[in-house]
Amino acid sequence: MKTVARMPPLDDEILLNAYLDGELDDAAASALENRLHAEPALKLIYDRLEALRRVIAANIAKDRASENLRAKIAAIAEPKAQTSRSRPARLYDFRQLAASVLVAAVLASSATTYISRYDRLSDTTALIAAHQHALLALSPVEVVSEDRHTVKPWFDNHLALSPRVIDLSSAGFTLVGGRADVIAGKALPVMVYRIRGHIIGLVATPKPGSADDSRDVVRDHRDGYQVLTWPGRDFVYSAISDVAESDLMNFVARWRSEAKTN
Repeated sequence: MKTVARMPPLDDEILLNAYLDGELDDAAASALENRLHAEPALKLIYDRLEALRRVIAANIAKDRASENLRAKIAAIAEPKAQTSRSRPARLYDFRQLAASVLVAAVLASSATTYISRYDRLSDTTALIAAHQHALLALSPVEVVSEDRHTVKPWFDNHLALSPRVIDLSSAGFTLVGGRADVIAGKALPVMVYRIRGHIIGLVATPKPGSADDSRDVVRDHRDGYQVLTWPGRDFVYSAISDVAESDLMNFVARWRSEAKTN
């Protein structure tokens, strides 16, 4: 069994994020840069984090109220010329209050939409970005083995997580091994399969108490990659690949079927 470089410790992950945010002083930044030159494993994680930030920043839309809505808000807030001294001064205060309420409602709605879009985007973007960078590495796996009884204990030893590892070689999906990817700040187990030269990454996100309830698979795609996500026992699984969608759907169907009987 051949094992390549392991993931850096959590402290290094925090250090890398602080470096990317420009939060390190000159001495700490210089020390980290020296380590990046000397430690390929650390440099790989840095490259993944940097690429993930670029992809998210490039794809998140900036929500903005329409010009028509902005004009209406401005009109409400605009103080009206009083036609007589007898008009109650409280009218202007009411208009200001109405404008404030409307602005707050618009901002709340926009923020909710933005957060919702970000959640959906970041899930798919982060999964694909991690998958792409694993493909660019010297090896897409950290533990190389076709034996699920080798891959599963590796996850348990390195991440204290033990997702299902299914042997699908009889269906044409060969288990290559496993790795750990940092996605949304969490180190997650990734099972790696191969079919006709294509790599399928299967990410297992912990969700204690969940079960495979046979709901439809959630589909998403971006930049030529398909992402299929479904609930499993104590984990939510996401399969990522540039293989044909029919092949990936077949992989998911076979995996779920085998998981119920193993």
